[in-house]
Amino acid sequence: MTSRKSTRAETGGRRPGIRDVARATGLSITTVSHALSGKGQIAPATRERVRSAAAELGYRPDPVAQGLVSGRTGIIGVAVGHMADRPWASTYRPYYAAFSAGATMAAVERDYALVVVPGDPASGLWARVPMDGLIIVDPVRDDPLLADCARRGLPVVTDGRPIDPGYEEVPTVESDLEHGMAEVLDHLRTAGATRIGLLSGAEPDAYTQDCERHYREWCEAAGQTPVVETPAASEDAVEAALRLLSGPDRPDAVHGLNETYGQALVIAARRLGLSIPGDLMISVMRESAQSGGAEDWEVPLTALSLDARRLGAESVTMLIDVLDGKAPRSAMVPCTVVVRDSTRRGVG
Repeated sequence: MTSRKSTRAETGGRRPGIRDVARATGLSITTVSHALSGKGQIAPATRERVRSAAAELGYRPDPVAQGLVSGRTGIIGVAVGHMADRPWASTYRPYYAAFSAGATMAAVERDYALVVVPGDPASGLWARVPMDGLIIVDPVRDDPLLADCARRGLPVVTDGRPIDPGYEEVPTVESDLEHGMAEVLDHLRTAGATRIGLLSGAEPDAYTQDCERHYREWCEAAGQTPVVETPAASEDAVEAALRLLSGPDRPDAVHGLNETYGQALVIAARRLGLSIPGDLMISVMRESAQSGGAEDWEVPLTALSLDARRLGAESVTMLIDVLDGKAPRSAMVPCTVVVRDSTRRGVG
């Protein structure tokens, strides 16, 4: 066989193409193309000769050309519904980072590239980065991402269900918040709480809506009046926590929908002279049971942990299945309650 050195010299130092493989084997471009792609009626010996020559030349298929032929780019995107909201970004960044890590590993394992795109289609990136499909994290009300993908016919999977009508058939990956919320609220009650509150959020997404709905359902079943406080737009979460804890019938336990709210509750309790967990027990949502830094907080907080890495991996797997023509499905990922000092009465 012709040596690698001589064949590469024949290409003039440029990247070897399919014409070079055809020239080296004395076969037509069509025959070489079919032999490399596995298509057509090609004799096994011929197919092996073509592939050996391609390997010797250092030939690699052009991904752009392959995409033009197959209609696939091998690229999938991930975007966050309200990523542009600065308070949201600082609050949920750990979740988003863990989700992206899980999604990246799953994409690589399936020979796909993963790109992060802005949450606003008006950025123009949609026209510059070709994608086979998109994962939308926490779609919001009147979500421009969902609307744009629907107009363009781009396959979509969402992390969290869409809350706008008309997207009921979109495949979704969700945390099992119904069981997770019930488990963490039951834990607070078992630990000695008699009045459990919720520090909710103003984010217009299914996570916030579903957590509050499950909380109210739990209160109804437990015979407790719901106690819900929500920070106003751009308001410091500490102010909302102070309102929640300053009333005459203040709760003696509160679940916060994210880590920022949990720390806001700790600060508010200190300002009001409330001990943790003696006067007030606190639980929060976290992105995983192994979140770094939990034990280093002033008060380690009990957490309802969402497996964000698994959610990311499941979302990628689901989207690629959809691209491969498999029937759309939805997936539910379990939550885990991790008990720490903030709900261990008798410790604080």
